Parts: sequence; C-alpha cells; structure tokens
Amino acid sequence: MFQIIEFYQGTPDTVMERLCRTISNFDRSWLEECVPASEEQIQQLEGICGQYGYRVPKVYLDYLKAMGERDGGLLEREWDGYMEPGIHTILELFCEDDFDAADDLQRGLLLFSYHWTDANCYLRVSGSEDNPVVTDRENHYFAGSFEKYLFQKAFDMYQEKFKHKSSVGTSVNSCDAILKKHSFPCSICGGTAEEKMEFVRWFAKSIDLHEKETWFGDDFHFFYYNEHYALKVNIYGSLLLVFSCDDIMLKKKIDSKLSHIF
Repeated sequence: MFQIIEFYQGTPDTVMERLCRTISNFDRSWLEECVPASEEQIQQLEGICGQYGYRVPKVYLDYLKAMGERDGGLLEREWDGYMEPGIHTILELFCEDDFDAADDLQRGLLLFSYHWTDANCYLRVSGSEDNPVVTDRENHYFAGSFEKYLFQKAFDMYQEKFKHKSSVGTSVNSCDAILKKHSFPCSICGGTAEEKMEFVRWFAKSIDLHEKETWFGDDFHFFYYNEHYALKVNIYGSLLLVFSCDDIMLKKKIDSKLSHIF
C-alpha cells in the first residue's frame, strides 16, 4: 500500500520542509488543507510574549508561518483528537479574563494547543530555546522538543493509514505486574520511565521487530516503522501500545505474542 517512507532528519532543509516532505510521502492531499497564520496574528503573539520577556521559539514560529491557522489535523491528534492548535484559538484565549494563558506564560509556559478539558499543551519558553520541550500545565515533560512532537503526530497520521490495529493499555498497577512478570525491576507505582523503556525495547525484539528506533522518540515515546507496519508505545503515566499493519496474518501473529506477554 505504501511506498518506503522516511521521517526525515538532519538534512539542510528547515524542520517544516522536512515535515511537509515526510507527510506528503504517504498523504499527498494533506498539504492542501494547511493554512498559515497571518503576519498580523504572528505579530500579535510575538507582542504578547514580549510583554512577559519571552520570544516565540523559532520552530514554533516556522510552524505558524507554514500552517498556524490550520494544520490539516496534525496536532488535533493528542488525547481524544479534539485539540485546538489554531492560532486564532490561542490568541482568543489570551484575551479571555477567565482563562489562565497569560498567567501560564508568566511562568514560562506558552500555550500552543488547547483542549476543552484543560489538558493543554505548552512550550517551555523560560529557557529561550529555539526548539523547546513540550509540557503539560504543571510543567511536566511531555515531549522532548516541539520538532519531535510534530513528527510524533505525523507518525500518528502514518499509523492511521493501515487497515488493522492491535492495542494494549495498562493501568499503573498492572504495568508494575507486567514488569515483574518479565523480571524487570520496577517501583511500586508503575516503574520508572527508564524501567518501562527498557521493557519496551525488549518487547519490540521479542516480537521479531528489528527496525532502528526513530530519531523522534524521547523519554516517554518509542516508535518503530517500515512500509509494512507501525509500532507506537507511550509510557507517559503507565503504558499504551499500538501496532498497525495491512497484513492480517501479521496482525494475528502480533496479537498472539501480545496476549502471551501481557
């Protein structure tokens, strides 16, 4: 179904050029749905950041210039698929007296994606990095950088293209039990990120997946892929694994191994 794709890294192109080329490899119509933020909107956001002594990070600024008004559904995919990353929404929230976007920015957290449950995503701008860490409102690490976050969401788009999906989720306590079952050291409450990631790498090899880890994985996200399948594991909190493919026999094989391991 797919041509061989690559989630490009390390070329002379900008982050957004690499992102657009990557997604266009498997969804040629996506770019047509993207609408950049206007210069006026960008200047308004830069002015808001400047009031608190911060600047808009370069990678986010490039995102705004390329698709800040509408990004073809790219960043909507967090949580339940109802995130609102559009620049018009972000600017409106900064103007609402009963919303805390300005207070969060004063603490060095720039809102870039809103969810109606307040499960929002922020850029940690207090360090003045061009490519900052993505956090939640409590300033907890959520993704290794905004660039990695963009490619993680692009991976979600790629994974959705496959016909078959298998998934496993654990609670904090059951994650502990699984680690113990397979002789991995763990804490009382779900294991540390390092312990869980060690288990994830062991799991990928145990089901005969021998691809190279992607460059856009981080402390809480692990990805394998080729033209035949896609594997994503999120260990933020507990553990969530999603495997997708087009081959029904491969899916049955993975399902069998998942039931044995989990």
